[in-house]
Amino acid sequence: MSKKFYIGTVAALALFSTATLAQDEKKPQQVLFTNCNIFDGKADKLANGKNVLVEDNLIKTIGDKTLNANDGATVVECGGRTLMPGLIDMHSHLGLQMPGIAAVENALWEEIAANTVIAAERWLMDGFTTVRDAGGMSGKGVKKLVDRGDLPGPRIYPSGAILSQTSGHADTRTLSARNPLLSGVMDSNIERLDIAHAVDGRDSILAAVRRNLKQGASQIKIMGGGGVATEYDPWHSTGYTIDETRAAVEAAKDYGTYVMSHLNQPVSIQRALEAGVISIEHGFAIDEETIQMLDDKGAYLSTQLTGTSEELFKLPSLTSENRRKLGIARDDMKNYFPLVKKYKPKQVFAIDAVLTTHAQADQQRAHEIWLFGHHFGNLEFLKAATSTAGELLAKTGDLNPYPLGPIGIIEQGAYADLLIVDDNPLEDLSILGANKLWYDAPPRKGVEGIKLIMKDGVIYKNTLK
Repeated sequence: MSKKFYIGTVAALALFSTATLAQDEKKPQQVLFTNCNIFDGKADKLANGKNVLVEDNLIKTIGDKTLNANDGATVVECGGRTLMPGLIDMHSHLGLQMPGIAAVENALWEEIAANTVIAAERWLMDGFTTVRDAGGMSGKGVKKLVDRGDLPGPRIYPSGAILSQTSGHADTRTLSARNPLLSGVMDSNIERLDIAHAVDGRDSILAAVRRNLKQGASQIKIMGGGGVATEYDPWHSTGYTIDETRAAVEAAKDYGTYVMSHLNQPVSIQRALEAGVISIEHGFAIDEETIQMLDDKGAYLSTQLTGTSEELFKLPSLTSENRRKLGIARDDMKNYFPLVKKYKPKQVFAIDAVLTTHAQADQQRAHEIWLFGHHFGNLEFLKAATSTAGELLAKTGDLNPYPLGPIGIIEQGAYADLLIVDDNPLEDLSILGANKLWYDAPPRKGVEGIKLIMKDGVIYKNTLK
């Protein structure tokens, strides 16, 4: 080896070693929150005068005194405001923010994608740092771009295509459209784009669930009974048989995750619980025997309370058939609130803003917060939208797309999804945007009472300065 080559090699190795050492010694990014009154996601009162140190995307330390932070750490002075977990919407449809089924059926893929991107940012700017998408988007599209930091939006737990029986709540095909299981031809845009599929029988359900899981679903959404917003599923109807429901549960369980099901009637809910469904979506017509069964099995109730509001009749996309069904449904809801207050099942906060414009979805989020607080109290809302929701998100097991720590709680090791809000949300939910008005509420973007929004250790909004 020549002397010249030897010296050059040594120099190159020295530079490499120095660069590697500098990289190894690079300090993690830190944000220190000081003088905060903390709602941790569970407690019935605030912990006052606390400091919280965030390192990269996790909460590292919570203390009473100044915490040891790296030189150059960002310091955020709460000034006695409330630091709390980011909100969680456990029943969203980010990909279906369009005014009616016909609009979705006639939309090109890029229009749906663009609307999904708009919706994701608006949810985040309302303080929702996590959503469980209840059907209509896979885990490998917008979610990937959000997780990568290319788009602003909440964490997304996707369900993939909504699975419904023929003539069920997600069978949106017109009467003239062919059934691909019978004809081999797919006429529906909604089916072509994997937003929803009508599948019947054990074999078809197994294939559909496994396809959703392959595409990135973290849990599975099925339609177990009739609803209001569609045409061909009677409100009183029960959807999948117990064997079909078990097929979905078994396929999901084989991947370590669970099934959530759209349900309203007692017989439908009982069938789903017996089959192993752990997340009951809606449940408006629940009776005492059924809510006792739900409580005994430790299942979760995920109800959007706007379904009980008279304002729902103002929804522009309602057809005459939808209005007729809504009138029948309202009569069936009379026992819902008394039974939930009596048995106190595990509740998660759910908005279910679907087939609306973006402005209408903004209004619905605000009204839904007000309704939950009005009927069950501010603490119950806050737990349903933070810690209890995080508990159910963790049921995705090894499919959890965010496995490093818990979500919806302020504790050491939890994800740094945080809000700073004016005043005390245990006493006043209007600081989170709660509004008694729905469609008559004025248009808005964001929530004034939310001063700072952090998701995954990144600050997306800060109006404290």
